[in-house]
Amino acid sequence: MKKKTYVLAAVLAALSLSACAPASESGEQATADMEESAQQDTTEAPETEEDTQDSEEAGSSQAEASDEKLNEIYAAVREAYGERYIPSMELDSEMLENIYGISRDWYEACIAEGPMISAHVETFMGFKAVSGHEEDIAAALYDYRDQQLTDGMQYPMNLPKLEASQVLEEDGYVFLSCSAQLTQRLKNRERKQLWNRQRQIIRSALM
Repeated sequence: MKKKTYVLAAVLAALSLSACAPASESGEQATADMEESAQQDTTEAPETEEDTQDSEEAGSSQAEASDEKLNEIYAAVREAYGERYIPSMELDSEMLENIYGISRDWYEACIAEGPMISAHVETFMGFKAVSGHEEDIAAALYDYRDQQLTDGMQYPMNLPKLEASQVLEEDGYVFLSCSAQLTQRLKNRERKQLWNRQRQIIRSALM
Protein backbone atom coordinates (compact mmCIF):
# COMPACT_ATOMS: atom_id res chain seq x y z
CA MET A 1 0.00 0.00 0.00
CA LYS A 2 2.82 2.36 0.95
CA LYS A 3 4.56 1.51 -2.33
CA LYS A 4 1.47 2.46 -4.35
CA THR A 5 1.20 5.67 -2.39
CA TYR A 6 4.82 6.59 -3.21
CA VAL A 7 4.28 5.83 -6.91
CA LEU A 8 1.10 7.93 -7.01
CA ALA A 9 2.89 10.81 -5.28
CA ALA A 10 5.75 10.62 -7.77
CA VAL A 11 3.34 10.68 -10.71
CA LEU A 12 1.47 13.68 -9.30
CA ALA A 13 4.74 15.51 -8.70
CA ALA A 14 5.84 14.85 -12.28
CA LEU A 15 2.50 16.08 -13.63
CA SER A 16 2.76 19.17 -11.47
CA LEU A 17 6.22 20.01 -12.79
CA SER A 18 5.09 19.35 -16.35
CA ALA A 19 2.09 21.64 -15.95
CA CYS A 20 4.22 24.46 -14.54
CA ALA A 21 6.72 24.45 -17.41
CA PRO A 22 4.46 25.89 -20.16
CA ALA A 23 3.19 28.57 -17.80
CA SER A 24 6.74 29.66 -17.03
CA GLU A 25 7.72 29.65 -20.69
CA SER A 26 4.56 31.57 -21.56
CA GLY A 27 5.34 34.14 -18.87
CA GLU A 28 8.90 34.52 -20.12
CA GLN A 29 7.65 34.92 -23.70
CA ALA A 30 5.09 37.52 -22.62
CA THR A 31 7.77 39.43 -20.71
CA ALA A 32 10.08 39.33 -23.73
CA ASP A 33 7.27 40.56 -25.99
CA MET A 34 6.53 43.45 -23.62
CA GLU A 35 10.20 44.43 -23.46
CA GLU A 36 10.49 44.32 -27.25
CA SER A 37 7.33 46.41 -27.61
CA ALA A 38 8.67 48.96 -25.11
CA GLN A 39 11.96 49.17 -27.01
CA GLN A 40 10.10 49.75 -30.28
CA ASP A 41 7.98 52.46 -28.68
CA THR A 42 11.10 54.16 -27.30
CA THR A 43 12.82 53.98 -30.67
CA GLU A 44 9.84 55.32 -32.61
CA ALA A 45 8.99 58.12 -30.16
CA PRO A 46 11.72 60.57 -31.28
CA GLU A 47 10.69 60.15 -34.92
CA THR A 48 7.10 60.94 -34.09
CA GLU A 49 8.16 64.01 -32.08
CA GLU A 50 10.43 65.21 -34.87
CA ASP A 51 7.74 64.71 -37.48
CA THR A 52 5.32 66.71 -35.35
CA GLN A 53 7.87 69.50 -34.93
CA ASP A 54 8.55 69.61 -38.69
CA SER A 55 4.83 69.78 -39.35
CA GLU A 56 4.39 72.64 -36.89
CA GLU A 57 7.33 74.55 -38.39
CA ALA A 58 5.97 74.07 -41.91
CA GLY A 59 2.58 75.33 -40.80
CA SER A 60 4.17 78.33 -39.10
CA SER A 61 6.23 79.13 -42.20
CA GLN A 62 3.14 78.97 -44.40
CA ALA A 63 1.24 81.21 -42.00
CA GLU A 64 4.03 83.81 -42.02
CA ALA A 65 4.20 83.84 -45.80
CA SER A 66 0.46 84.14 -46.27
CA ASP A 67 -1.05 87.62 -46.43
CA GLU A 68 -3.96 88.09 -48.76
CA LYS A 69 -3.53 91.82 -49.27
CA LEU A 70 0.19 91.47 -49.93
CA ASN A 71 -0.49 88.78 -52.51
CA GLU A 72 -3.03 91.04 -54.23
CA ILE A 73 -0.54 93.91 -54.42
CA TYR A 74 2.16 91.64 -55.80
CA ALA A 75 -0.22 90.33 -58.46
CA ALA A 76 -1.25 93.89 -59.37
CA VAL A 77 2.37 95.00 -59.79
CA ARG A 78 3.18 92.01 -61.98
CA GLU A 79 0.10 92.61 -64.08
CA ALA A 80 0.92 96.31 -64.48
CA TYR A 81 4.43 95.61 -65.76
CA GLY A 82 3.58 92.47 -67.71
CA GLU A 83 6.56 91.11 -69.62
CA ARG A 84 8.66 94.03 -68.38
CA TYR A 85 8.61 92.62 -64.84
CA ILE A 86 12.17 91.35 -64.39
CA PRO A 87 12.57 90.22 -60.73
CA SER A 88 12.51 86.43 -60.69
CA MET A 89 14.69 85.23 -57.79
CA GLU A 90 13.07 84.85 -54.39
CA LEU A 91 14.90 86.61 -51.56
CA ASP A 92 14.64 84.66 -48.30
CA SER A 93 14.76 86.04 -44.76
CA GLU A 94 18.50 85.39 -44.42
CA MET A 95 19.28 87.36 -47.57
CA LEU A 96 16.98 90.18 -46.50
CA GLU A 97 18.82 90.49 -43.20
CA ASN A 98 22.39 90.05 -44.46
CA ILE A 99 22.13 92.14 -47.63
CA TYR A 100 19.38 94.65 -46.92
CA GLY A 101 19.60 94.86 -43.12
CA ILE A 102 15.96 93.91 -42.56
CA SER A 103 15.47 91.87 -39.41
CA ARG A 104 13.04 88.94 -39.48
CA ASP A 105 11.44 90.37 -36.34
CA TRP A 106 10.29 93.45 -38.23
CA TYR A 107 7.68 91.86 -40.50
CA GLU A 108 4.87 89.35 -40.35
CA ALA A 109 4.92 88.45 -44.03
CA CYS A 110 6.81 89.47 -47.13
CA ILE A 111 7.19 88.91 -50.84
CA ALA A 112 10.66 89.80 -52.07
CA GLU A 113 12.16 89.16 -55.48
CA GLY A 114 15.37 90.32 -57.09
CA PRO A 115 17.12 89.84 -60.41
CA MET A 116 18.49 86.46 -61.38
CA ILE A 117 21.73 87.97 -62.70
CA SER A 118 23.88 90.76 -61.27
CA ALA A 119 23.68 92.82 -64.45
CA HIS A 120 20.11 93.73 -63.48
CA VAL A 121 18.87 95.70 -60.49
CA GLU A 122 15.12 95.23 -60.86
CA THR A 123 13.67 94.39 -57.45
CA PHE A 124 10.28 94.17 -55.79
CA MET A 125 9.81 93.88 -52.03
CA GLY A 126 6.59 94.03 -50.08
CA PHE A 127 6.36 93.69 -46.30
CA LYS A 128 3.46 93.38 -43.88
CA ALA A 129 5.27 95.12 -41.06
CA VAL A 130 5.04 94.27 -37.40
CA SER A 131 3.41 97.27 -35.71
CA GLY A 132 6.05 99.85 -34.88
CA HIS A 133 8.64 98.56 -37.36
CA GLU A 134 7.36 100.22 -40.55
CA GLU A 135 9.98 102.95 -40.32
CA ASP A 136 12.74 100.43 -39.57
CA ILE A 137 12.01 98.56 -42.80
CA ALA A 138 11.68 101.76 -44.82
CA ALA A 139 14.97 103.14 -43.43
CA ALA A 140 16.80 99.91 -44.31
CA LEU A 141 15.43 100.03 -47.86
CA TYR A 142 16.36 103.70 -48.27
CA ASP A 143 19.88 102.98 -47.01
CA TYR A 144 20.29 100.11 -49.47
CA ARG A 145 18.93 102.19 -52.36
CA ASP A 146 21.23 105.14 -51.56
CA GLN A 147 24.22 102.84 -51.17
CA GLN A 148 23.62 101.33 -54.59
CA LEU A 149 23.41 104.80 -56.12
CA THR A 150 26.52 106.23 -54.45
CA ASP A 151 28.85 103.36 -53.59
CA GLY A 152 27.70 100.49 -55.77
CA MET A 153 29.57 99.66 -58.96
CA GLN A 154 26.64 99.92 -61.32
CA TYR A 155 26.32 99.54 -65.05
CA PRO A 156 25.34 102.89 -66.61
CA MET A 157 22.06 101.37 -67.77
CA ASN A 158 21.07 100.63 -64.16
CA LEU A 159 21.45 104.13 -62.76
CA PRO A 160 18.16 105.48 -64.13
CA LYS A 161 16.35 102.42 -62.77
CA LEU A 162 17.76 102.97 -59.29
CA GLU A 163 16.97 106.69 -59.44
CA ALA A 164 13.40 105.87 -60.39
CA SER A 165 13.03 103.27 -57.64
CA GLN A 166 10.78 104.15 -54.75
CA VAL A 167 10.20 103.17 -51.12
CA LEU A 168 6.52 103.31 -50.19
CA GLU A 169 4.76 103.10 -46.83
CA GLU A 170 1.04 102.43 -46.96
CA ASP A 171 -1.29 101.27 -44.14
CA GLY A 172 1.23 99.08 -42.32
CA TYR A 173 2.87 97.82 -45.52
CA VAL A 174 6.29 98.83 -46.84
CA PHE A 175 7.46 98.41 -50.43
CA LEU A 176 10.52 98.83 -52.57
CA SER A 177 9.72 99.02 -56.25
CA CYS A 178 12.55 99.06 -58.76
CA SER A 179 10.96 97.55 -61.82
CA ALA A 180 10.88 100.29 -64.42
CA GLN A 181 12.47 99.43 -67.75
CA LEU A 182 14.37 102.65 -68.46
CA THR A 183 17.10 103.32 -70.96
CA GLN A 184 17.99 106.86 -69.92
CA ARG A 185 17.93 109.05 -66.86
CA LEU A 186 14.68 110.82 -66.14
CA LYS A 187 14.10 114.47 -65.51
CA ASN A 188 12.61 115.32 -62.14
CA ARG A 189 9.14 115.74 -63.62
CA GLU A 190 9.30 112.38 -65.39
CA ARG A 191 10.62 110.66 -62.29
CA LYS A 192 7.75 112.03 -60.21
CA GLN A 193 5.28 110.80 -62.78
CA LEU A 194 6.76 107.31 -62.56
CA TRP A 195 6.72 107.41 -58.75
CA ASN A 196 3.07 108.42 -58.79
CA ARG A 197 2.27 105.56 -61.15
CA GLN A 198 4.00 103.02 -58.92
CA ARG A 199 2.27 104.43 -55.84
CA GLN A 200 -1.10 104.31 -57.56
CA ILE A 201 -0.66 100.64 -58.48
CA ILE A 202 -0.05 99.76 -54.84
CA ARG A 203 -2.75 102.06 -53.45
CA SER A 204 -5.34 100.63 -55.82
CA ALA A 205 -4.56 97.10 -54.63
CA LEU A 206 -4.77 98.18 -50.98
CA MET A 207 -8.27 99.65 -51.38
